[in-house]
Amino acid sequence: RMEVGRLAERAKAGDVDAFTELVRRYQAMIFGYAYATTGDFDLAEEASQQAFITAWRSLSKLAHPERFGGWLRGIVRFECLHLLRARRAVHIPIDMVPGIVSAGPGPAEVTEANESLDGVLAAIHALPEAERVSAVLFYIHNHSQREVAAFLNLPVSTVNNRLRNARKHLREGELVPMAKDALKTHALPDDFAARIGAVVRSEGAIVDARFGAAKRPPVLNQVTITDDRSGLSLTAHVAQYLNDDLVRCILVDDRGNEPASPPTGAAVRDLDTSISRPMNLASLRDVISRLRPSDAPQSLIETGIKAVDLFCPMAGGSLVGLAGDMQTGKMVLVEELIHRLGAASAPVSIVVFVEAPAEVIAVQQLDYRTSGSVEVLYLPVADSSPEALAPIVDLFDVVVTLSRTLGQQEYYPAIDPPRSTSRLLDSGIVGDAQIDVVSAVRALLDGSSSPDERTERVRDYLTQPFFVAEAFTNRPGRSVPRDVTVADLRSLLDGDHADLADRALYMTGSLGEAVAHE
Repeated sequence: RMEVGRLAERAKAGDVDAFTELVRRYQAMIFGYAYATTGDFDLAEEASQQAFITAWRSLSKLAHPERFGGWLRGIVRFECLHLLRARRAVHIPIDMVPGIVSAGPGPAEVTEANESLDGVLAAIHALPEAERVSAVLFYIHNHSQREVAAFLNLPVSTVNNRLRNARKHLREGELVPMAKDALKTHALPDDFAARIGAVVRSEGAIVDARFGAAKRPPVLNQVTITDDRSGLSLTAHVAQYLNDDLVRCILVDDRGNEPASPPTGAAVRDLDTSISRPMNLASLRDVISRLRPSDAPQSLIETGIKAVDLFCPMAGGSLVGLAGDMQTGKMVLVEELIHRLGAASAPVSIVVFVEAPAEVIAVQQLDYRTSGSVEVLYLPVADSSPEALAPIVDLFDVVVTLSRTLGQQEYYPAIDPPRSTSRLLDSGIVGDAQIDVVSAVRALLDGSSSPDERTERVRDYLTQPFFVAEAFTNRPGRSVPRDVTVADLRSLLDGDHADLADRALYMTGSLGEAVAHE
């Protein structure tokens, strides 16, 4: 175990992991001290959180790193008194003044009046301050007398005397076991330290924060961002995992105003709750505008997914919007793109629109993968259809829309060709042959041309087994080059291979593979 002084020195130099370890070591002690001061578990947790945030912001003022515990104790006491004043506490019990015993009923009398948990806690708080602080610190997380003494900067003998007196008072009401249980029941969660990170950079509503190693909050969780010096307090949601234990957060502003950017070093805490409110269009436009790369998309990238390469081709540097209905396989498509584009020369950025709150929970139940070539950002919206998102669709190079109707009919991937677009669908980029095929297929599938026997074959052909779903479908993944897809569909549109068996093209690769299996 690294000594506290060395950890504090590293934290003072900006080492977030070192500070996280200090939070982990002191969190129970600080919480116990805050509870002994306020007599309220909610206030104690709030004071503990704010104390660590203040400590992080004030580390430059720590003259003696080896005395970190005593320095932190002074901060938490200040935060407790500040919160008590803010909550308009009508008085501070006289027993909070060192050395003076409360004139009110003692522990035994309190217990006789109420043997409930509240009565037990009231009895603890009825102890004189010196005894109360020592007892709470000793019992709340099984700290030793030596640890309590070090934290309070007292001799061990003094702590032992105070504990002896506290036990005597509590035994009068047979409260010692109940006190231990009550305090442990209200202790801070074990991952309290891991929930605190720090802002490393911000631009508008986009805030990047670093957490301890492998301790990042789940995507689409809510976080608070606070800065003690400026009094700033903001709410955001985790939208993306970046490299180096960073998370990208999006500030929440229901009014669509320009959000205040938090300074570097501001504290970020995971609230351990999922985002429930959607972003408005003004906020979406602001965030997505900042995501657009300054350079134009580079050369075409082939995914090997027939429907993607045909109707919504991508290039290195493309900004892609993934829209459409819930439960249509959005996350599966994202996973497949990560799998297929692992060796892409330039990253593709994908914004996944998630309907809040219903779809948020489903997304959080899946594993989140990161990739250097596919950057994925999740934004909560009220309606993820491209029609509802029409005011911001122009910000994207590519829009891929998934359809519940196609999914229910088991056409996977459930990409809706008439509602999916790409700026790269230009004859100068993809060629005249692809433009002609795209126009003809869209007309066939959106009903603008009379449906015939080709419709079902084209629908079947656009289905495809994914590599990431092999374990669930028992079908090996297939990859089809873009030029093969264009030629195959031209052939089907021209009425070729009309003698193929029904569903021969369903969930296969190229037309040649299907013919070979006949």
